Amino acid sequence: MKSAIITGASSGIGKAIAYELAKEKYELLLIARRENLLNEICEDIRNKFKTKVNYLIIDLSNRNSNFSFIKDYFLENYDNLNILVNNAGIGYYGEIENLRMEDIERLFWTNLFSHILITKDLVDIMKKQGFGTIVNIISLIAFFPIKKWSLYASTKSAQMGFFKSLRRELYRNRIRVINVYPSATETEFFNNLNLPYRFPQLDKPEKVAKKVVKFIKKNKNAEVFISPLHWLAHKLSVWF
Repeated sequence: MKSAIITGASSGIGKAIAYELAKEKYELLLIARRENLLNEICEDIRNKFKTKVNYLIIDLSNRNSNFSFIKDYFLENYDNLNILVNNAGIGYYGEIENLRMEDIERLFWTNLFSHILITKDLVDIMKKQGFGTIVNIISLIAFFPIKKWSLYASTKSAQMGFFKSLRRELYRNRIRVINVYPSATETEFFNNLNLPYRFPQLDKPEKVAKKVVKFIKKNKNAEVFISPLHWLAHKLSVWF
């Protein structure tokens, strides 16, 4: 059976990807902090798609979390690991002098370090089986760092650099790396940021998820932009 691990799966893009992969009959292991939401999602997916789905409660913002438990649990309960989706992410909006050490640590552990550690463990499974795909939900802000988003932008730029390099490292192992660059998306991401403005248009997480699964099916390395306008913006970013 095909299987996938998804972080940040309790809402937004992660949840939408879980449903899209369930439609394709993937067995799923969902990871997030909120057990009530994960439990509801798992029950709904089981009822609708008749596929295996379990969850783990792990706080990816906490350096003391047992990240290696993901690999151990997967090996005990699943067969091949086809897909790893590194989706969990949080944001911070504010001026640099207001950044607290706990803000910096929380963002870097959620958006970068946790994904590195999880990938480090799970790549071993993919290498032994001789295939796999790693999907990374990054952001257009990796190309367009803007004021008061410095901390968030730095995590996303680092995430992009790490996984582009890893793609070259894993190429001969038949492990594909797909980097996805959504713009502002209609998720819970913005709820606690107290932004003084609103984005004029938000993408739907379902639109992002469908695009991700489309590229997973191609079984190729890819840089994925949700619309042609996003691709053009990325090309023009060298002028800013």
